[in-house]
Amino acid sequence: MNPTHFFRHQLLKLKWRGVRKRGHTLRLRIGNAPKFFAALNAADIRYVVLRWFDEVPLGDASTHNRDVDLLAESARLADIVRIAASCPGGIKCDLYTNTGKLGTAYKRFPYYPPVLAEEILSARESFSETFFVPAPALHFKSLAYHLVYHKGAASGIPTGTEIPTDAHSRRSYQYFIEMLGEKLGVGLKRPYTLLALHEHLKSIEWSMPHDLMVRWPQQHDWMHRLARHEEKPFEAFACALPDVIVFLLRADAAETAMEARALELLRSRFRVLKMEPLDAAQIRRVMHSVRGGNWVEHREGILIEPRVAWVCHDPQPQPVPENDPLRRKYPLVQNQNVFFKNEIRDRLNELFPAQPKRIAIHGSDNAMETQHYLHAIYGGRHAEICDELERLCAR
Repeated sequence: MNPTHFFRHQLLKLKWRGVRKRGHTLRLRIGNAPKFFAALNAADIRYVVLRWFDEVPLGDASTHNRDVDLLAESARLADIVRIAASCPGGIKCDLYTNTGKLGTAYKRFPYYPPVLAEEILSARESFSETFFVPAPALHFKSLAYHLVYHKGAASGIPTGTEIPTDAHSRRSYQYFIEMLGEKLGVGLKRPYTLLALHEHLKSIEWSMPHDLMVRWPQQHDWMHRLARHEEKPFEAFACALPDVIVFLLRADAAETAMEARALELLRSRFRVLKMEPLDAAQIRRVMHSVRGGNWVEHREGILIEPRVAWVCHDPQPQPVPENDPLRRKYPLVQNQNVFFKNEIRDRLNELFPAQPKRIAIHGSDNAMETQHYLHAIYGGRHAEICDELERLCAR
């Protein structure tokens, strides 16, 4: 690397550290797009330009005033920063990664759930023999996800509910997504609505998980309405099982000795009602339906699967005190015994040291999350399982 590029690289790394601390997204500024993409391609870095491919300036970029949104593999982040430093200029590129590594997330949340981001990167195609883009089916899914959950009513697409939409959106999003859907044979009735797109994404396991929806940084009227829509089918079950918690053991702690110790610790605090080793279909549903950041090992940039589910009853739930700092940090937690998972993590890392430390276990934060976890695990048997759990809790 020549001295000028080295200096630019150091400045960019400092900027990266700054946005990481503030929870912002790293914005690259490049000046020679063909050179930048050619370097990424030569380094065999997995990336895609997410949308608006025709607008990427491959010639004179002096009048280009739109951002380029990139999704890339977090394991190669340092290489991407180095290459960007060698191609300085005025083209603004917002960089997101498949694991939402800090500095490449949206306000500390993965821009796409990691399991979905990995699908995008694994099914990519060359565009104009210059840069990579999502394959057509993934282009539709990722754009629909962007419009429903990131843009919401600002997209100008009717919500399909009483929530009004913005009549002055920046682009003709509805026309574009409908044309793309028609080209791909997506069986959605026109005109599309955000609610119809959400239901379609849910049917193909591409919707935003409910536990991410209620935590997403943009909590506007549409997102609140969509969360209520997802909660309604589970309200009666949540009321009937207020003190049931689902704990999920990850593959990084699924060795026999660690699993046995984790179960022993759980039994010291809760009644374990059901133990469910997860099969491939259940693992897939859980990873698509439960908040994606739970399945990431951020330092290594890899996904860690859930392997075992334990459904527990807490006979002595304790409300989180009003002045407890954890209440401010985790406002959705209603029972402070949920935080016992942190003690389990600490104990497992103490007994079975590893670097980096294992996350090991996750748990539902409240009764509604429990229901979404149970639905992900048991699918069509959800109601039957809830009836069984209600009988077990009554004993």
